[in-house]
Amino acid sequence: MLPIEGSSDAPERQSALVTAANRLVIRIEALVDEVAKLREDNAILRQEVREAVALLDAATAAGPNGHRPGRGRGAVAVKLAVPARRRRRGRTAKGRATPTDVTADVVRAVLVMLGEATAAEIAAEITRARVQAGVGGATAPVGGRAVRFLAERAGATTRVGDDGQRRYRLG
Repeated sequence: MLPIEGSSDAPERQSALVTAANRLVIRIEALVDEVAKLREDNAILRQEVREAVALLDAATAAGPNGHRPGRGRGAVAVKLAVPARRRRRGRTAKGRATPTDVTADVVRAVLVMLGEATAAEIAAEITRARVQAGVGGATAPVGGRAVRFLAERAGATTRVGDDGQRRYRLG
């Protein structure tokens, strides 16, 4: 047992609260020591990281053959020697997706013929007519998005049908 200040030399029994407080103080002191050790380790690790970053920066600053690139025309030659990043072969710029002969007047004529239709139905009818007429480039179908845009320009009104799709009609 630990002697308490101001107590007599006779061994007295400490209360449970004092015992618990003493154990808590010992644990806190151990934690403080552990935090101090971790801070020292952290400082050492930070220094190692700084050195590694400096080494990587120096390695990337060097050219592909291990030498630093020069200034002026030589630097341009070194840059050209490095293979350029290649473009993906996937999608390319399409330009105009809707054929030029498909206009708001064509959409209006199809709406007069069909009465009321969805954009997909209008697009299918225009594509079918273009294939039958043998229009150049008729193999590419007309898209519903383009028809929606052109139907608005043609003055068609829009309503949502029972199936949840937009239906277009004139007047």
